[in-house]
Amino acid sequence: MVQSNSLILCSTFHEPKFKLKSAIKTALPIIKNSFWKIVICCTPSTGIEVKDFLRKEGFIVPISPSLRTFETYQFALSTALECIENSESQKIFYVDFDRLIHWINNYPEELRTILQNTDVDNLHVGRTSRAFDTHPLTQTTTEKIANEFGSKLLGLKSTRDIISVCHIFTKELGERILKLENITATGFYCSWPVYLWSWAEKKRYIEVEGQEWETPDRFQEEIKQIGYKKWLKQFQNPSEWNKRVQMLGECLIELSHISEFKLNLKL
Repeated sequence: MVQSNSLILCSTFHEPKFKLKSAIKTALPIIKNSFWKIVICCTPSTGIEVKDFLRKEGFIVPISPSLRTFETYQFALSTALECIENSESQKIFYVDFDRLIHWINNYPEELRTILQNTDVDNLHVGRTSRAFDTHPLTQTTTEKIANEFGSKLLGLKSTRDIISVCHIFTKELGERILKLENITATGFYCSWPVYLWSWAEKKRYIEVEGQEWETPDRFQEEIKQIGYKKWLKQFQNPSEWNKRVQMLGECLIELSHISEFKLNLKL
């Protein structure tokens, strides 16, 4: 188990209806034993019951001042940074809260191992091929492109899971992230990890099984009624495709904003 004073959990959570209540209760002991402080920034539309429950468990629960995704992440990060009392020993661990719950309830030992990796300035936690492929086509098709562009921009020899949105990083890196200009609502999913990797002197990339697709956890009642295959087909509707394609476009916009595309005339 990681020392309880070395990591501050920084999460965001969107939960209008308390569908993950049972799963959260199961994960609570490990959450409380793993982190010095726990910040869960909720969206404005997250249910009152959810926010009250989290606060009663002793968590810090700021409410995002905006519906824009990057502003929710910024607010979560700024709140978590305020919790750091010793910048030499304490770091931020960012992961979406629903993903953390799934990780704890399905791969607890793997998470414990990851939380021991605090000897670098930036630990980028990606998904294994198997974990990545558990996601629907709406995500795998679009996120592969974002990962390929982000990896090439970093000069990596192979494609990494740039858009995994899971990191352990220092206070200094977190403060630099907050100073970045974001010109889209979701493109930071690509630009932030690119900057974190580029800025960090000591860094490490690890892939895990526990970051598999967590969304079905909150739709268990629907899945039991109609079956997983039919539910998955309904989930991958035009609206979801539009959302994911828009996110991909914004990732590419952010990457183009922080880099220079040069025409290769030597063909």
